[in-house]
Amino acid sequence: MKVAHTNARLDAMKSTLKLFFLFTLIVFNPTILASTVPSENPSTQSIDEIHELVRNHVKQKVDQHIFEASIRLRKLSPDLRLKQCEKPLQVIDNRLDKTAGRMTIRVKCLQPKWQVFVPVTVDGKLPVVVAAKAIIKRAVITSEDVKQVLIPYKKVPSGVLVDINKAIGMRAQNAIGANETIIVRDLEPPYWVFKNKQVNIITRIGGIEVRTRGTALKSGVVDEQVAVKNSKSEKIVYGIVIAPNTVLVP
Repeated sequence: MKVAHTNARLDAMKSTLKLFFLFTLIVFNPTILASTVPSENPSTQSIDEIHELVRNHVKQKVDQHIFEASIRLRKLSPDLRLKQCEKPLQVIDNRLDKTAGRMTIRVKCLQPKWQVFVPVTVDGKLPVVVAAKAIIKRAVITSEDVKQVLIPYKKVPSGVLVDINKAIGMRAQNAIGANETIIVRDLEPPYWVFKNKQVNIITRIGGIEVRTRGTALKSGVVDEQVAVKNSKSEKIVYGIVIAPNTVLVP
C-alpha cells in the first residue's frame, strides 16, 4: 500500500510539472497559443485599400475638370471590421457628372456581401472666360477682348462661360468691365444685317432665283425675320436673314 501511495504522488507531481511547463511556454512564447488555438475572427478587409480605391476613382473623375484639385476623404473608422472581399471591390458613383463639392462614393463587395459609403469633398479651381479689357455694349467680341482664367469653383457664378471660342464673334448685350466673368446671358449672336444698311434680297419663284437690292429697316441675326425696303419698287417686304447682308423673301 505504501508503494502504491508513493506512485500516485509521483504521478500527480509529474502532471503538475507538465502543466507548469506548458503554462511557462505559453506565457513566454504566445505564438504557440496563436498557432495551436484556431482564430475566431476571419481575415479582415483593409480599410486603407478602400480609401485608396475611392481616392483614385475621384481623382480620375475630376481630372481635366477641376484644376489644382484637393480631395479630402472622411475616412472610415479604423475599428470597422469587414470580412476580406473575395472578389474585386466595386466602386459605385451615382453622380459621375459632379466633379466638385461634396459627394458620396459607395464601395461594394459581392462575396461576402457588404458595402460602405465614403464621403468625399473636392475643392479646386475652374476655368472661366473673363473680359481682358472693357467691352462696350453691342460690340462684337474678338479674341483680344477675352481670356480664360482659373478661379475657385465656389466663386464661379451660375451660367458662366467656360469655352473662350463661344465668346468670340458674339456681341455684348451690355457693357462688360475689364476682368469681369462673362455670363452666357451677357452675349447674343452678331448681327448679319444692320439697320439702314444695304442688303441683298433673294426671291425664289419655282426654280428661278431673283436678286435685288434693298435697305434693312432693322438689324437682324441669322434666321431672324427683318423688314426690308426694296430699292427698285420701294415696297417693304419681310425676309429671313440667311447670310451676312442677305435676306430670303419666301
